[in-house]
Amino acid sequence: MSRPKYRLLALDVDGTLLDSRGVLLASTKEAVARAAAAGIRPVLCTGRRYRRAWPVARELGIDAPIVCNSGSIVKEPADDSTLWRADLPPDLVADLLELFREHDQPVVAFNDRAHDEPDFRVSLFPSGRAPLDDYVGQNLDHAQVGDVTAGPFFHACAVGTREAMSGFERHVLARFGDRVRTFVQKSPRYLGTMCEVIRADASKWSAVLHVAEAWGIAPEEICAVGDDMNDVPMLLGAGLGVAMGHAAPEVLAAADRVAPDHDHDGVSALIRGLLADAKS
Repeated sequence: MSRPKYRLLALDVDGTLLDSRGVLLASTKEAVARAAAAGIRPVLCTGRRYRRAWPVARELGIDAPIVCNSGSIVKEPADDSTLWRADLPPDLVADLLELFREHDQPVVAFNDRAHDEPDFRVSLFPSGRAPLDDYVGQNLDHAQVGDVTAGPFFHACAVGTREAMSGFERHVLARFGDRVRTFVQKSPRYLGTMCEVIRADASKWSAVLHVAEAWGIAPEEICAVGDDMNDVPMLLGAGLGVAMGHAAPEVLAAADRVAPDHDHDGVSALIRGLLADAKS
């Protein structure tokens, strides 16, 4: 087999690798292993925290760095070290927290700390708001309730209804413009929708480029696959951007190719095509 055209496979997790039940199919796992064996190195690129992304990498047998928190941090699972992180600068944090207060939105602020320490701080819990309390309640073992300014953070979220989060995103962008990047999206695991705020230069694409550069892989040698708004930057930037069949119209529009949806083995179908192309 000749050297594959694409040497790095950037894979979203929820809605891409996992089906609608949150299950990693055996066929998907086998396909990712075949890609790796053929020289197409898989890298997880997810909105999940490192604590929740690492078990998926382990199940797949991937030992590569993991892009987490919508591209605002890259972690090395071999030793849990941080390879890259886009901390929000202190002046922006102060202004951002003021905006959260103005719009009565409790903030979830993600920190990069040791495995036995909390993953995030939340300013209020319980809040009496079902979407936020569901998120914090499901992750309470890894949450710290109280002062979110106690340490640097790289990813801030509000949690609520989709309508409320879309409205809050408009306020964030009106205030901060190109100083930040935002995503409004919903994980199937949680009741609420999140409005995510990260540094303007952070994205799954900018994060995976750090990995690619370390491996000597050019941007045009990357195939990126995803289904949600935080996948759009890497679909646009990669040599081949692939949207899952169930993706939102904005995600489909950003893609070069569309794979079957996550309940019809879309990742496996894509990999079969990549490997067939490499043989020709």
